[in-house]
Amino acid sequence: MVLIAEFEIATPLLRRTVAAVSRIEVEEIFRSATDETKLIFWVYGEELERVDDALNADDTVREFALLEKPGERRLYSATLSEHGESQLIYPTAAEYDIAYLDIVVRDKTKIRARIPTRSELFAYRDACRERDIPFRIQRIFSESAHAGGRYDVTERQQEALLVALEAGYFAVPRETTLSDVAAQLGISDQALSARLRRGQANLLRSTLQEQTPS
Repeated sequence: MVLIAEFEIATPLLRRTVAAVSRIEVEEIFRSATDETKLIFWVYGEELERVDDALNADDTVREFALLEKPGERRLYSATLSEHGESQLIYPTAAEYDIAYLDIVVRDKTKIRARIPTRSELFAYRDACRERDIPFRIQRIFSESAHAGGRYDVTERQQEALLVALEAGYFAVPRETTLSDVAAQLGISDQALSARLRRGQANLLRSTLQEQTPS
């Protein structure tokens, strides 16, 4: 049975940055073409003009770029520094086939993830604790009880996928562009691309991968 887990960790990643805002929501973690780890994330807060200074002072970030600033939030991309890379636990999660669904950074980092079994989650927890990273499991429940929707697709991923589908983005040949779909959703091209990739990956894991004979 596929499970959803919610857990809390404490790492130095983006600590100085989140101290300047109310919260950070990570949209995407990926390896760039130059083999560097990059994050795409939203920041929320009342004094967003402080974010650039906080990112410059954050020793887990090597460089960053502001992608979009609609209303009371801003979308950034950031490349992790060598120190940031050393603190990253996402690759360890991948070793246990744990897929992050949501990442929210406040005083602690809260993660909702899809896990194959409890054993993999506990092994991941132990691996984090061996690196002196505090790890606290909050909830574990079956996929069928997950309130975010079917197939581990979040509400934002579902919205992006359906809008893109209706607009003809997945048609052959395509009937619209990524930029047009992003404009409908009020987000950047980069944010939409990340959201579509994560949504498609969740759909594949919950459908085709689950049906593959072991």
